[in-house]
Amino acid sequence: MFGQRFVRSLDHVLLLAAGLLILFSLVAIGSATLEFTDESYSRLKDLFFIVKLFHLDYTYVVRQLAWIIIGLLFMAAIMYIPYEDICKHARGLYILNLIMLGAVIFIGREALGAQRWISIGPFSFQPSEFSKLIMIITLASFLSAREGRLNRLRDLLPCFMYVGLPTLLILKQPDLGTSLVFVAVMFGMLFLAGARPGLLLVLIGTGLTLMIGLFVLHAHLHNTDVNLEKQLLALEQQKKTAVSETARQELEKKYQQVEKDYQKAHRRHESFHRHILKEYQVTRLTVFLDPQSDLLGAGYHVWQSLIAIGSGGFLGKGLLGGTQSHLTFLPIRHTDFIFSVVGEEFGFVGAVTLLGLYLLLLYRGVKIASQARDLQGALLAGGVVCMFAFHVFINIGMTAGIMPVTGIPLPLFSYGGSNIIMNLSALGLLLNVYMRRKKILF
Repeated sequence: MFGQRFVRSLDHVLLLAAGLLILFSLVAIGSATLEFTDESYSRLKDLFFIVKLFHLDYTYVVRQLAWIIIGLLFMAAIMYIPYEDICKHARGLYILNLIMLGAVIFIGREALGAQRWISIGPFSFQPSEFSKLIMIITLASFLSAREGRLNRLRDLLPCFMYVGLPTLLILKQPDLGTSLVFVAVMFGMLFLAGARPGLLLVLIGTGLTLMIGLFVLHAHLHNTDVNLEKQLLALEQQKKTAVSETARQELEKKYQQVEKDYQKAHRRHESFHRHILKEYQVTRLTVFLDPQSDLLGAGYHVWQSLIAIGSGGFLGKGLLGGTQSHLTFLPIRHTDFIFSVVGEEFGFVGAVTLLGLYLLLLYRGVKIASQARDLQGALLAGGVVCMFAFHVFINIGMTAGIMPVTGIPLPLFSYGGSNIIMNLSALGLLLNVYMRRKKILF
């Protein structure tokens, strides 16, 4: 009897959308990780769809399935515990979050130029992924206690400090993508908590203006650095070809002055990258504005992604028919750029189907937030929806060239253990709020 009531209390539409996304992702992962030679590509691309399923690379699929099972266990556990009881431990969860993020700095494992993973025996996990869900839970508790007291800027400052501390630890890794997720979730939850929309818009506009200002400042520092370096090289050549000792001395004096200016400018440029934005982060923004500026370097990912999506056409090239992915032109195609694989192999129809599933999932999430029995439940559901929506927008946007590359995975779709476990746990939190939308449900 209890089991039947429990099943009936679930949001079946939400579960259906999530289940179809996961099934679709397993097919896409199995296809994306399979590498072809010209001969094997010609042999497999014309097989029937069902037959092709047996030729997928199941190495990553099996691993993803194992993580999905673990994620479902987390999801069930979070669904079982009333969300009010979870939020009672917000302070302990917040401290745990800081400890995990701080531990990454000291014992974290570095990969792909960032120190974001902690290894325990043969297993590795990414604390910044789990910190997203922890931040939603703790911030929901923090804001619900301040209901009706979020109308002025000084009322919002404690919220910024509360989110700012873990954000700084994440930036230290560095992980700009997750930091942006924190900011998006924070503003979304502040809106739901009753903060004035006008004030939030002013703050967002100010932040964007500061980012543009930082980009302009970097352009100035970079150009000054490069121009002075060019002057030094030109003066070096002029000294070698000087016809008189007097001219050589004048050039030497000028060279020493330019060298001092260059050293000063170079230190400022390096300090900017050390303390504000890393060089690769600025490069990603530059490439976003002009992908063709570095097609063989930083712009390679985006350019190959655009080719993949564009070549898919309306119906796509078919499963295992994508040349950009299977002939390894498209990098990190089973994680950050998995939407490009969908676009190439399943075309416009496949991409719209995927977006439709996300739209359905987000719609049900908004519905759950609107039906929550209290502000705390609404904030929990709203935070999860904001997180999912931001991930989908940024990931698909970067593969389509309309957003900078930030390394944010596609939720419930990209390959990755920490990511899928966190996403399923977030779904469990959504279902938790839905099941307890009435005072007494079972």
